Amino acid sequence: MMPALFPVVIALLSALMFALTFVCVRVGVKTASTTTALWVTLSVNVVFLWLISLVMHGPQFGDWWQWRYFFLSGMFAPLLGRMFQFHGMTYLGANITTPLTLTHPVVSVLLAILFLGEHLSWLGMAGALLVVVGSVIVGSEGGQQGTRSLAQVPRTYLLLPLAASLCYGISVVFRKMGIDLGTDAITAAAVTCFSSWLFASLYVLATGKVREIRCSRREFFFFVLAGVFSGLGPMLLYLSLQREALVVIAPIAATTPLFVLLVSWLFLRADELFTPKVITGTVATVAGVVLVSAYGIA
Repeated sequence: MMPALFPVVIALLSALMFALTFVCVRVGVKTASTTTALWVTLSVNVVFLWLISLVMHGPQFGDWWQWRYFFLSGMFAPLLGRMFQFHGMTYLGANITTPLTLTHPVVSVLLAILFLGEHLSWLGMAGALLVVVGSVIVGSEGGQQGTRSLAQVPRTYLLLPLAASLCYGISVVFRKMGIDLGTDAITAAAVTCFSSWLFASLYVLATGKVREIRCSRREFFFFVLAGVFSGLGPMLLYLSLQREALVVIAPIAATTPLFVLLVSWLFLRADELFTPKVITGTVATVAGVVLVSAYGIA
């Protein structure tokens, strides 16, 4: 594999891991609450990633100050990002919330240019926009269940998915800032997930939702699988950020909706995968990934 393509492939694998996470939760949840799914998967993240980190790199707690950016990243996503996204789906429906949330690579790219001094060529910018547009199109097609019209809800609820997009975008910037300090990708992912788990646990305790955390054995099995996949996702993302600029990785790592539809079709036999919208979104996403990969850096 060409060295220049390695971080691109790793970023795509990261998107695939998050897609597998989504499918596992969707298949596994029957009666369990969203709080249960979030807390259990985060708990698996923490145990899984810290075990790998300790086995491969040993104790590294003397470097805790380098972890500050990962801790901040974990506050913004998955914790706050998912919270705003789930509330958005409650009030707006998935068909409105999903496309707006998927604009987060634009936030990451703009912040990387403004605060990290990164540069994106015009072709790279066009590719990034194609990836975002393609992901939004595919994501909107994948979120047709529970659809809702904007005429039915106050427009102020649009702030929820936009806040989710902002949180996801900021989180990736903090991840890039932290990984550039030299921490290994596994420990970086472990600290990020621990931060999310800690604040999620405090939220569960403060709101009295501890009793909601219950699930069947079947649900627990799928939550554990989801926890493993969602642990590998950030680890692979950090590996790609170690080797390539954020303005290149952020759009590529946001191709999760495409993988969700592909995995759903392969394992769940979802109907009508290749609709005109999906084909259009897929072509735009693939073209965007090629442009960003080949011509991204100015």
